[in-house]
Amino acid sequence: MHQELQELAVRFGKPLEITRSLGPNSYLAVARTRIAEVCLVYQQPTGLYLTMTKPFYPAGVYRLPTGGILPGESVLEALERESWEETGQTAQVLRYLAHITYLHNEGRLFHSYVFLLASGGHPKPQDHLEQISDFQEVAASGLLAIAEKLEGLPPDFSPELKATWADWGQFRAVVHRVAAQTLAEPKAL
Repeated sequence: MHQELQELAVRFGKPLEITRSLGPNSYLAVARTRIAEVCLVYQQPTGLYLTMTKPFYPAGVYRLPTGGILPGESVLEALERESWEETGQTAQVLRYLAHITYLHNEGRLFHSYVFLLASGGHPKPQDHLEQISDFQEVAASGLLAIAEKLEGLPPDFSPELKATWADWGQFRAVVHRVAAQTLAEPKAL
């Protein structure tokens, strides 16, 4: 995977490299088979960014679409598959924004590969198991507001997540802050 990440950086720009320590985190500690995901930052024709929600999320909680990388799948293959499943669109990569490494639960690692994508307009989810119930467009600054909302979620246990909303929110907030930061920075030529 290291070689693929280097090739993606050459093709789509060197990503911001970030490491965040989350400490004990019930969401990332649950017996998860995946250790990495792609994050899809869709730039809409309006210049705004696409966020989504699911019916079991707390009221008013939206976030950037993400999806796990399957065993044996490349980052780019995961990006293309997840783009189709979550929006019905072909992944048109504009920029490789960031690579986030999360340290959690006594040294375990998780990775998020964050890409800016051109959106073809209104999304139409293809995988109904994703349970996406609505989309919303926000400005880059709106991603910071989403991060704050995620960081403020209560410590209530979620049966769907098999973890607390607070731990899920702490984890999910990071990518929103990083995306907002990278979108605010001019692309290096």
